[in-house]
Amino acid sequence: MMTIDEIKNEVLENMKDFITTEVKDMAIKWIKDTALPAVKEVATAFVAELKNSAVDEKGWVKFRDTIFLPVAINGSLWLVEKVVNKLASEDQV
Repeated sequence: MMTIDEIKNEVLENMKDFITTEVKDMAIKWIKDTALPAVKEVATAFVAELKNSAVDEKGWVKFRDTIFLPVAINGSLWLVEKVVNKLASEDQV
């Protein structure tokens, strides 16, 4: 029976054999169907809590929590989602 270190070393030594088009397609599909929805769910809750915590804030802290961070988070997720969707559609061609 192989140990986890032996398995890890085997994979590392034969990485080129493991990185196939099928594996790449599976990775994009997993990111699109599993990882991205989970990250979006957490980000939505985080942004909502940011906005809730900003109710009693003033000045730059209020700006940070109500506008800057929510826009940065949602904009980043939007961009990642667009790229992943583009990659996924190209993989299906």
